[in-house]
Amino acid sequence: MSVEILDYEAAYKWVDGTPAKTKPHLLLGNGFSVAYDKDRFSYGALLEHARDRHRVSSMAESFFTRFETCDFEVVIRKMMDAATTLEMLDASRYAIEISVLRKESDALKELLATTLAELHPERPNRISDEAYSRVVGFIKPHSKVFTANYDLLLYWALMRAGEVGSFVESDDGFRGLEQGAEYVIWDYLNPHNQTIYYLHGALHLYRDIASAQLQKLTWVRTDVALIDQIRYQLSRNNFPLIVTEGTSTDKLAKIQTSDYLSKGLRSLAAVGGGLLAYGLSFGENDAHITSAIVKSNIKRVAVSIFGDPSSPANQQTVKAANRLVSDRKSVKPNVSLDVAFYDAESAQLWK
Repeated sequence: MSVEILDYEAAYKWVDGTPAKTKPHLLLGNGFSVAYDKDRFSYGALLEHARDRHRVSSMAESFFTRFETCDFEVVIRKMMDAATTLEMLDASRYAIEISVLRKESDALKELLATTLAELHPERPNRISDEAYSRVVGFIKPHSKVFTANYDLLLYWALMRAGEVGSFVESDDGFRGLEQGAEYVIWDYLNPHNQTIYYLHGALHLYRDIASAQLQKLTWVRTDVALIDQIRYQLSRNNFPLIVTEGTSTDKLAKIQTSDYLSKGLRSLAAVGGGLLAYGLSFGENDAHITSAIVKSNIKRVAVSIFGDPSSPANQQTVKAANRLVSDRKSVKPNVSLDVAFYDAESAQLWK
């Protein structure tokens, strides 16, 4: 399947050419983080790091090997599928196996969070001002920013925007309402000005069970680096609000347990105009995101392609993105949707 590949500048002009009164929106996938360092943020790197520290259980290892994958989400999904199948066959007979599979699945979710925190860059100043300047320049001409990533790279870039000479007006919805607290909380009663959405949560977001607050760790209130605060929380078995479920259905179920996460997905479904997607494959495990796009009033979507457009992975992305067009016709026949593709490397982000 041949497809025309634009460069980033042409793609942005194309999505900006919609009749909407707002600037195009931005949707970031894992490719945004992998573009910074594939040896830190790719699933292969995460799995290798966990294996080197002998943290991958024998059962999890057998799943990774059997399905020839490094993707944690794939293995989590396969484990849950296996548990469901055994439950359907004979729940009482396979009760132990079902319990083990579900516990292994939960353990793998926690391992993913821990490993990502360990591999994360230590400090924001490890990234050059030149890199921040390019990334901020990429983010700035967009209205709302939606990210499916859990890491701190977007947050760091937004915090450093003013220092690299390109201030970005952004609002993640968190406010300093607690006097003397080491964190800020999500203003769930008034999130209307929010422009930054972590669709799958983030490493620096925590839900406090006692107060029912969603809290965000900050450096400015503690003088302690965020990654150190995150690792401290993990050492106490306090896990961040992140969506690590393997299937889109399970991801959606987790999202619906959180007002914050639900608000993010609803906000994506409520926007119109143009959308530029970077580093998202539009795979089956992100069907909840594609569904939100289909149900929105977005009229143009520019999708990034990394490397050879004819590669199997890119061909799958092209098919999935083009499916948005046909799905929109059945859901909202009076609101047209067009898709174009652009070279991810032409955006020249981190390097």
